[in-house]
Amino acid sequence: MPQASDITALFDDDINLRGLFDILSPENNLVLADDMMLSDAKGTILRVSESYEKNFGFVHDSIVGRSAFDLEADGTFSPCVTAEVIRQRRKITATQTINHSHKNVMTVGIPLFDSAGELKFAVCFNTVSMEQINAIQRNYRHLQDSLQQYTQEIAELRTRATSTSLIFKSASMQRLWTLMQNTANTKANILITGETGVGKSAVAKAIHAMSNRAEGPFIEVNCAVLHENLIESELFGYEKGAFTGAASGGKIGKIELANNGTLFLDEIGELPPHIQSKLLQLIQEKTIERLSGNKRIELDFRLLVATNRNLEEAVQRGLFRSDLFYRLNVIRIHIPPLRQRREDILPLAHQFLARFCGEYEKNLTFSPRLLAFLERYDWPGNVRQLENLVERLAITVQDPIIGPGHLPAEYAADSAAPAPAREGTLAERMDAYEGQIIRESYRRWGTTVAVARELGISQATAARKVAKYVK
Repeated sequence: MPQASDITALFDDDINLRGLFDILSPENNLVLADDMMLSDAKGTILRVSESYEKNFGFVHDSIVGRSAFDLEADGTFSPCVTAEVIRQRRKITATQTINHSHKNVMTVGIPLFDSAGELKFAVCFNTVSMEQINAIQRNYRHLQDSLQQYTQEIAELRTRATSTSLIFKSASMQRLWTLMQNTANTKANILITGETGVGKSAVAKAIHAMSNRAEGPFIEVNCAVLHENLIESELFGYEKGAFTGAASGGKIGKIELANNGTLFLDEIGELPPHIQSKLLQLIQEKTIERLSGNKRIELDFRLLVATNRNLEEAVQRGLFRSDLFYRLNVIRIHIPPLRQRREDILPLAHQFLARFCGEYEKNLTFSPRLLAFLERYDWPGNVRQLENLVERLAITVQDPIIGPGHLPAEYAADSAAPAPAREGTLAERMDAYEGQIIRESYRRWGTTVAVARELGISQATAARKVAKYVK
């Protein structure tokens, strides 16, 4: 690379070299190659660096003494940056094509003036070739593509991570999962319904983890376990001296803790009427006032609520505010009971067993007969009951294979295979056994379509047999 001292030696002392020195300055972010061409004010080429000639295929000194304007006219340079600098008397940066070598280079041209302001010289530096620029652009596009791919992979991994507590195969849960994904990033309130133990809290956590608030707090409050006299202070917080026994410095409530995150109120149907009123105001205004406080605090949170109660019925009975119900019931997510999605039982059981084997340092597997029992059982306590049973078995069973004999006493009667009737004619016994099968299938699924699918019969036959055997 040419040094400033070398260039200075070419010029008279009265030449203003500031523009050139600026380009050569290490503080300038422009990276220079050692390709340089110098001309006088009329465009006559005075000097060309050896590297310039070598890189662009010029015979040594073949363009020295020629006019930059002639080189532009015969197409040697398109455009000729030296000629443009002389015409415009200013710094020029352009892509210059050197036609005989078919190379495109980014060129910087600098005018040099004497103390009287007269143009004396033009210096051109080739900084980087278009081939290099194209390579940089290709690398940049490649990095963008890679970044997009990695972003998608991270999103998929994040989705999988959020679904680890929501193992499922059933079509009903797949539809529910799609609804969760479609609504996770909205601001709409979500009401999660379902029987006790179906996994309402797990669904709420998954929605939070999929949302754009995932980095914020997830605050869960079980309204059923809060004492009626303390629920307001727990939710809204209080200032110091609010009541006897209050913390001396006051306390931040659960709602305020959820700021910039998600607030999940489980068992929302258990809220007393006066708290329902305050919650309605909170939803409308997104502000709270602590007990004994005198200022409103603005909050930004996503509200998810859950209940195992029939809130419509509670509204009709006057136990739940209708206006609050409609505010909460913007998006409804209903989780079916486990007995209505039996395809999910074994995946959940295997997940629970793997987790508890890790916790208790066991190596256990289920026997086929136990798996058949798990699928057949109705699970009135839903996923929570299944989880608790698997943990109990993981703790108590010492054999490597868990069989029906290891089940607690309360499951023993249900673990036995149904026995056929022992009295009556063959036709009567077959009829009784068929009735038992139909009743169990209908109790599990609740629809004749599902019974037909499970037993491999037509829906019309299933409807007829359900009408016959199910009272």
